[in-house]
Amino acid sequence: MKREGIVKWYKEDKGYGRIMLDGEDGNHVFVHFSAISPNHETFTNGFRFLKQGQRVSFELVENPNSTDQKQVAENVMIIAD
Repeated sequence: MKREGIVKWYKEDKGYGRIMLDGEDGNHVFVHFSAISPNHETFTNGFRFLKQGQRVSFELVENPNSTDQKQVAENVMIIAD
C-alpha cells in the first residue's frame, strides 16, 4: 500500500529512523537506510539517508520477523525537503 508521510527523525550514523504516517505525529513507522530508493542525483556519494521534516512516499509493509515493528516503510522516495 503506497503512503506518504514526514520524516520524524533519522539517525544518519545508525542508518534508521521513523516516518510519521500522513504527518500524524502519533502514528509512525520504522525506516532503514536499505529501504530508501537509490537516487544518484540526490545521493551523489551512494550513501542513502533522510532528514527530519522531509516529505516522503513509501510502501507500508508487514514485518513478520519483529514483535515491536509490525509495519515498516519500504521503497522510500523523497518528495520534498
